[in-house]
Amino acid sequence: MQRSLTVVVLASALGLLSSRGAAQGVPAGPVPSKPPATRTPGVKPLAAPAEAPKKPDDRLSDEAELARVVSLYEAGKYADCSNEIERLLDPLGKAPLKQAGIVENARVYWAACLIGAGQPDAAEAPLRAAIHENPTMKPPDSLVFPQPVVQRFLKVRDSLVNEIRAAEQARIKQAQAEALLREQALERDRSRMRALEKLAQQESVVVRNRRVLSFIPFGVGQIQNRQETLGYTLMVTEAALIGVSLASVIVQSRLAVEADNLRRQGKSVEEADVNATQRGWGTARIITFWTFSGVALGGILQAQLEYEPEYRETRPRALPPELRTPTPQPKKPSSSVSYAPYFDSTGGGLNVVGRF
Repeated sequence: MQRSLTVVVLASALGLLSSRGAAQGVPAGPVPSKPPATRTPGVKPLAAPAEAPKKPDDRLSDEAELARVVSLYEAGKYADCSNEIERLLDPLGKAPLKQAGIVENARVYWAACLIGAGQPDAAEAPLRAAIHENPTMKPPDSLVFPQPVVQRFLKVRDSLVNEIRAAEQARIKQAQAEALLREQALERDRSRMRALEKLAQQESVVVRNRRVLSFIPFGVGQIQNRQETLGYTLMVTEAALIGVSLASVIVQSRLAVEADNLRRQGKSVEEADVNATQRGWGTARIITFWTFSGVALGGILQAQLEYEPEYRETRPRALPPELRTPTPQPKKPSSSVSYAPYFDSTGGGLNVVGRF
């Protein structure tokens, strides 16, 4: 009975295998056995080709690398943990840590691994580097790290108090210097803007002179040549001289007319006094006239010699619209009027309330 049961099980297994082979396109029937490999005497069989080494995975993130190191620390593999962290913190390594917070935590774990490996003095180097990078760094969490790590951190920080203060003072001075440079740059920008605004409010105009005006006395040519002081001096001097000369003519004329009137009326006239007065005013007229002529000719000659065909002068002008600073307009008070009718026992009316 046992032998028949075994035969039935073998037949069922062969039927199942043949059905699977038919479904996969493999012809049913017995599978031919692989011929044994021939072996040449004295020749060792070739080893099977080794599989190609797998390409290493891409670098993990900083968080993942730190988590891997922490797992080594928690497993008590302090030497391996220290070596891995040293590799990750090496700036010349293949894949150093980059994030500042991760680097700081890695240095604390490195110190903890060194202390766990029995190298407490070597643990001061990573703690010192971490404190230099972050002078306000807080002590390690006592719930995560053992007390020796916290005590070593406090010891290193106390030894670096003076260095931290000096670094902080240097940082403050640098910040003050940068603030001063920024303020100076802003002041230069403001000065440049004021200069540009002042320049924009001016325009250069070329004024052409006329030579014919240089032949006019009374300092006209000098004023045209932008010699105002000399021009106004000549104007006043020549006006005074010609005024005295004209006054002399008028006085002489009136004296002659009065003397003739007296003679016609039969009154005596002091001819000597009249003649002396006439000669005095005549002398004044002649002197002032010729002086006026000399001054006028000298002024005309000087204006011709120093004649300038054109001048460039600056005139004020309004700023362009794009450079004008908008002036806030005062808000006009809002006005409103409200009204409401009313009725009472005496009659009715309309209440009007206005705000202006």
